[in-house]
Amino acid sequence: MRIINQAIAASMIAMGLRKAGRYSEARQAIQQAIEQLTTLPANLVDQMDDVSILSMLTAQGQLDVGRLATLADLYQEQGEILIKLEQSVQGSIAFARALHFILEVAMSEASNLSTENISKVEILVQRLKGTALPVETLLALSDYYQRLLDEDDQSLAAAGTSRKLLSQALADLQAQSGQSQNTTGD
Repeated sequence: MRIINQAIAASMIAMGLRKAGRYSEARQAIQQAIEQLTTLPANLVDQMDDVSILSMLTAQGQLDVGRLATLADLYQEQGEILIKLEQSVQGSIAFARALHFILEVAMSEASNLSTENISKVEILVQRLKGTALPVETLLALSDYYQRLLDEDDQSLAAAGTSRKLLSQALADLQAQSGQSQNTTGD
């Protein structure tokens, strides 16, 4: 818990530094927080694939959802910093990782399908509009939309969405998935 709290504090510091235009310091704060959270050098974690990171955060078959949620927030902030540094490709990679991780958090337990996590997913989906996402992320996003469609209309409204919006997002996602499968199948 202490490590998660330290990483959250570093994320808040990084956000403040980014807003102040001190991007390299903000990026350094994010990297330090990633190192605290994973006990690995940040550059090594950045080179790992998402599945390996998820595996690393799993002990005895149990995903450490708290650390993963914090890591998702760190990668989202890293994406914001990289965009400010005009490194849009790297920023999109960080946003995609943040999206995959927050989807894993939201889908891990019914209680994690919260208004806050739904909002985080929506923000990241908007940031990644037009970006080709990894297959694992597309599958997780599809499962997420399906799960949300199982919720009642009142819960969806409280989360700032509707059945119609979710159905459209799922249709768009399926169209995107079909296009990427056609591209890779050629």
